[in-house]
Amino acid sequence: MAAAVIWSAGKTDALGRLRARHIGYVLQTGGLLPYLTVRENIALSRRVLGLGDDGTVAALADRLGLTRHLAKHPAALSVGERQRVAIARALAHRPTIVVADEPTASVDPMNAGRILALFLETVEQFGATAILATHDASVVDRLGMRRLEHRLE
Repeated sequence: MAAAVIWSAGKTDALGRLRARHIGYVLQTGGLLPYLTVRENIALSRRVLGLGDDGTVAALADRLGLTRHLAKHPAALSVGERQRVAIARALAHRPTIVVADEPTASVDPMNAGRILALFLETVEQFGATAILATHDASVVDRLGMRRLEHRLE
């Protein structure tokens, strides 16, 4: 059932389930739950969907340089580390659409490269769609992504 049909029918629970399963969203500010550990924050989408531990959380943590932080809470992390946790959380359930608002704004160039490579691999390996909002058009051009621009006048 298409999202528009679900919305028109007022089936907000069904729309929520559709979003939970198919969309991963990275907030610019991270949006982590402060009472959960890094491991629990990353695993949150999987847990909500009833997906078991298949190694994805550990693999994403390793890929994004977060393994040593898995038992910590977000308050113990730098802004860039929190951003990487938010990215891992958005990808952990293997969504078909990933929306990321300035996903590399709070990280150093090396981690920015890791993050962008991970988004591209997610697109290629799982057939996902990645929508990245950025002020750095060179990132889009360098990755060979399609650029859509919008300017407020």
